[in-house]
Amino acid sequence: MNIGIFTYGTRGDVQPYIALALGLIDKGHQVTLAAPENFKEFVEGFGLAFHPLYGNAEEMMNSPEGQSVLQTENTIKLMKYFFKVLHEIRTPLRKTYLEGISKVDFIIANSATLPIVNAIAEKQNKKVALTYFMPPVVPTNEFPLSDFDFLNFSWYNKLTYKLAHAFYWKFVKEETNEFRQELGLSVLKENLISYIGKQKPLDLYCISTSLIPQPKDWEDYHKITGFLTVPVEKRENHFLDKIPNELNNWLSQGDKPIYIGFGSNGVGNVGKLINILSDILTQTAERILFCTGWSSLDNLPVHKNLFVIKYVNHEAILPKCKVGIFHGGAGTLATMLRNNLPVIIISFYTDQPTWGKIIERRKLGVHIPIKKLKAENLISAIIKVQTAEIKNNIITIGRQIRNENGLENAVNEIEKYFDDMLGKTR
Repeated sequence: MNIGIFTYGTRGDVQPYIALALGLIDKGHQVTLAAPENFKEFVEGFGLAFHPLYGNAEEMMNSPEGQSVLQTENTIKLMKYFFKVLHEIRTPLRKTYLEGISKVDFIIANSATLPIVNAIAEKQNKKVALTYFMPPVVPTNEFPLSDFDFLNFSWYNKLTYKLAHAFYWKFVKEETNEFRQELGLSVLKENLISYIGKQKPLDLYCISTSLIPQPKDWEDYHKITGFLTVPVEKRENHFLDKIPNELNNWLSQGDKPIYIGFGSNGVGNVGKLINILSDILTQTAERILFCTGWSSLDNLPVHKNLFVIKYVNHEAILPKCKVGIFHGGAGTLATMLRNNLPVIIISFYTDQPTWGKIIERRKLGVHIPIKKLKAENLISAIIKVQTAEIKNNIITIGRQIRNENGLENAVNEIEKYFDDMLGKTR
């Protein structure tokens, strides 16, 4: 099969698809991974075919306007900014999607690409499998959408998902219908999620059932597979798997450090973070490995217990750390738990607060929303996550995640789905 994977966003929206692409290639399929153009080197470093989608997500977040929005620490404002930027680049962006989809026979897409990908797939009569790395937004009686988890009973739980779908449609309705008209398709009068749901496409949530069990009232085409992880043998020769000598030397000169990194998330209130880092270094004996990622940070403190680097490979570095402090992205969470690290999630937006609530409920770590972050509560959290109870819980969940075969499960489901589609068209 000639399969195209389409994703848009940050590194956390790209890396799991590298695992999926490699898994599909191992089964004999031809795979192209389409992502924002700034991920070309990253994707091709794994020997994968890459199709660039117009735009640079890192530049988007580090622009003056992007930094200004990040400083508000407001989820709604950030979502509005994200959709505003996509609106401004919609013409060249749609063109690159059209070029990419025209070259493949089957499509795997995530939620960020759905309004564009679904329209093109419908026009070209190609089948789409949907994949997500966030807590489910499929209605269930069993639990509410996490943003509305004030109550928990059947009709209320179902209602919370309807509200979330309506909110999503409010943001994408105009763009979706504008593009559908460009392609000669009918305007949608119903929610895009409802419209797609009637077609019953394969709908994979590539997260762990150890954290979110699959609801019993879902239809068969919704599935939770387990986290997607790049196999060790595929990472061995990748340039990101190498630990710089200077960092290796620093790691060997003392106790295991605390990892702090917000990856592609970016940090809006830089001054606040710098002050908190300084307080931890002066008030404790903790060693800190700080990964700046996409954040533009000047005037970081200079201290023997602080090592600053832009990027590291989590699989190589996290086994050498004792606690992980990060924004709450699902991919990083999976890697930390798989490597038996207690976690502190400092959530900013989207699904991050949800993962924060989940790890607190399961006593795997501590959740601190960015607006509530202070040096005192972060130092307290660092102490708390190193207690025996949390460490023991982490060991248990880490073993479960290592044994869940998420990549194999996802590849098998995708193959079966597309094979069935081929059978129906013969």
